Amino acid sequence: MPDSPAMRHGRSHPWRFAQNGNGGFDQHYPADDPMGIKKAEEKKGLGMKIISLLWLLVAVLVVNCFGAVNVLAWPVPDTGQTKCYNNTEEIPCPAPGEAFYGQDGSYTINPMSYTKLDAAGNKLPDDAASWMMVRDNVTGLIWENKQNRDDVQDYSNPHDADNTYYWYDSNPATNGGYPGAPRNGTDTEDFINALNAANYGGHNDWRLPTFKELDSIVNYGKIYPEVSINEIFFSNTARSNYWSSTTFAHITSYAWTVDFGWSGGGDDPWPKDDSSYYPLYVRAVRSGQTGSLDHLVNNGDGTVTDTETGLMWQQSVVETKMTWEQALSYFENLNLAGHEDWRLPTIKELQSLLDYSRFDPAINPAYFPDTDTSWHWYRSSTNVAGDGGYVWIKNFYDGSDNILDKEYTYGIRFRAVRGGQSRPLVYLVILAPQKDSVWDIGSTMPIRWEPDGLEADIKISLSRQGGMEGSFETIIETTPNDGEYDWTVTGGPSENCVIKMEQADHAANRAVEGPFVIKETDNHDDDGGGCFIRTGKMGCQW
Repeated sequence: MPDSPAMRHGRSHPWRFAQNGNGGFDQHYPADDPMGIKKAEEKKGLGMKIISLLWLLVAVLVVNCFGAVNVLAWPVPDTGQTKCYNNTEEIPCPAPGEAFYGQDGSYTINPMSYTKLDAAGNKLPDDAASWMMVRDNVTGLIWENKQNRDDVQDYSNPHDADNTYYWYDSNPATNGGYPGAPRNGTDTEDFINALNAANYGGHNDWRLPTFKELDSIVNYGKIYPEVSINEIFFSNTARSNYWSSTTFAHITSYAWTVDFGWSGGGDDPWPKDDSSYYPLYVRAVRSGQTGSLDHLVNNGDGTVTDTETGLMWQQSVVETKMTWEQALSYFENLNLAGHEDWRLPTIKELQSLLDYSRFDPAINPAYFPDTDTSWHWYRSSTNVAGDGGYVWIKNFYDGSDNILDKEYTYGIRFRAVRGGQSRPLVYLVILAPQKDSVWDIGSTMPIRWEPDGLEADIKISLSRQGGMEGSFETIIETTPNDGEYDWTVTGGPSENCVIKMEQADHAANRAVEGPFVIKETDNHDDDGGGCFIRTGKMGCQW
């Protein structure tokens, strides 16, 4: 199997095809495309394989392999991109108000963090030479670590880094309507069954990751030929595509994959069992919280809150023709629903909004009704690492990604986001409550922060209106800057709570975190409920 971007020859996004008179499909681009998507396709080196079959186009509710729902239930990890670029080259990261401020490298929100684990799940130091699993400290997911990358496949060892598999799931409830074909030891179901039969790491609930889970560990700061992942923790990763459990809703004989072999990754729908295509690599995952299908809240003011990720989104689409530089400035200066901290979303944040169980559009139209159904590309703040001229974009027709010239403006759409702390720009860093956590009224909320050496006392306030100016109520006027304060949750419920900490004698030194949820206390048995810390974040259980 080629270990380079050239292996992406099999990529086939249906939005790029129009049925021709011969029963096949022809690739097409907009007529006015002098330097945009077609150029980006060529730059990525994607030799498109034209599909000469009349596919059955079926939208299905995709519930992923072994019961994982295709909804995020954790904060969106940072992309890993720390460098900044203008339209042509790398530059020092600009300050607020300067040109190109607001790009991915301007912010570090939910920085990626991992822990090595031994066979019993015990924590190991970062420099441990041998480890069995990796815990993602942002999402709480536990990942399999691969072994023995020596270009020799060994299917007697499911952890062998050289093994590749075809996609197969015999369960009609989880295979998206197309199971693939069994391969007698070399399909993904055989791989997962082998891990669970061996009780790998003391657990038998290993599964194929969803597409969003797999993309969460991509490091968009890596530059080809580096592997687009943190190799200190995810050793022996192939510079190639890995299977997810998520069926491609547009063509159910395909499943989503993530390419770790190109600058910042990239996604590819891939045939589940077509022998003319290469089998792909697999990395198993376990744990994680099941997402809720009713995680979106229409705030009635032109914004929508995602209670699973803690992000607030602009509900309407911005169709104004803008270059990337113009868009960065536009959203940094946007005042919407009383909030002034909007920004252009990262590529991972854009993906968190997608609903991979549907297409045309691949987003919930009940909450985002004006999503353009004739043109679906949305620009992100994330650069193509090492290339100053291109940025990552997401397609809201089917969920695919691409790269685009920063100066290109034809048919490109935008949507603003807010939420999270930019660590490089604050003196105080709030550790808890985290955005997307949930708290019962009457429970004890442990408020935690990094004091960062400041000697002054801290004022703590709460907004139940998403941080709108004038909406903050004081929790405590002054408390020692020792990093902790326990608060009994009072007041009314809200799905848009934001906490603010500020230096009592110098309000400019402050940090804001949210949104999170405060809810009415549920009646529950003594064996459950209350506030707790789980998978690296605090919350309440009911």
